[in-house]
Amino acid sequence: MRYKTLFIVATLAVTPQALSETDVDQPVVTMDENLWVAFYDVPSRRFRDIRAAFIRRQFDRASTDLATSASYLTVEASRALPAIAERLADVSTRMAWISVHIDDATVTAEDLDSLFSRAHWLLAQHFLDMARRSRVGGQNRNAGLYLWATTHHLERAVLWSNSRISGNVQKTLDDLRELADRLQDKESVRAAYREKPLLQAEKLLQKLGKTIDRPIVLPLSEPGA
Repeated sequence: MRYKTLFIVATLAVTPQALSETDVDQPVVTMDENLWVAFYDVPSRRFRDIRAAFIRRQFDRASTDLATSASYLTVEASRALPAIAERLADVSTRMAWISVHIDDATVTAEDLDSLFSRAHWLLAQHFLDMARRSRVGGQNRNAGLYLWATTHHLERAVLWSNSRISGNVQKTLDDLRELADRLQDKESVRAAYREKPLLQAEKLLQKLGKTIDRPIVLPLSEPGA
């Protein structure tokens, strides 16, 4: 079975200033979707590092990680639904701008928190859509991985919004992670699907959207689906 090949802009050694010069060719790495999906938590690690570096006024380090994160979002936007892609591109553009102006007095830690929450919120919807597509395509392993990514980004969206995760929400997140693992196991995948994990994730998305006042742009399932 063929999997979509993704083109990843390698920005780890590229400065934000270089990124802004469109006439400079950027190094590119190709990666199979089976490998790429395992990197769903890259933004989380970078966002934590960015904020810590910003607080310590290590602006060069924060700038580099912001530029890398912006490129990651651009890649995901390229394979997202149009409504999600447009918003991911907006967040990516904002991150790229901040990466160049990180030492500007107008940029605050609260600005970063809000931007990171928004990025996670959009990625959660994007990965839920990817889980749906994987199920339709019979790629159960990827469906499980994308569902795991969905729960990860939902949780981080709430935390970066400085909201509290209730006990009930935490239990739902844990249950979804367990189902995500079962979707990757040939012996348990059918039983896992009977519990409608993707619909459960969608309902949690709706609940958390109200909690942190974030809009849902992912098309929702028909009632009774």
